[in-house]
Amino acid sequence: MILILAIAFVVVVRASQMPAWSAASDCARAAIATLDENIGRQQAILAAEQSLYGNSINAMDGQILVTGTWSPGSQVTCKVSYDIDVSWIGFLSDVTGGKVPVSASVTMVVEPYKSNWN
Repeated sequence: MILILAIAFVVVVRASQMPAWSAASDCARAAIATLDENIGRQQAILAAEQSLYGNSINAMDGQILVTGTWSPGSQVTCKVSYDIDVSWIGFLSDVTGGKVPVSASVTMVVEPYKSNWN
């Protein structure tokens, strides 16, 4: 019985990590598409939210953090985190409090020769 619960836990948690990574990756790609910090943050957050929604995860339940500077050759990091509900997995629900945190972080470099379009 414990083995079955452990397998269920691993399957649920592992499957929930991919949408976090995908959202963080989409976020970082959108962030470095411009040299304007305001536009970069807006489109990064929107890309992460759309990625989460596409994976049936409510972005309002999570956190999307975009950090970095928007100059050629600099790094921009996107971190996406949220909790997954494991309250239905019996004993493990008691151990984890019914939630397991999932997070992913992706860092990308702003292209060194990107034009600054104003």
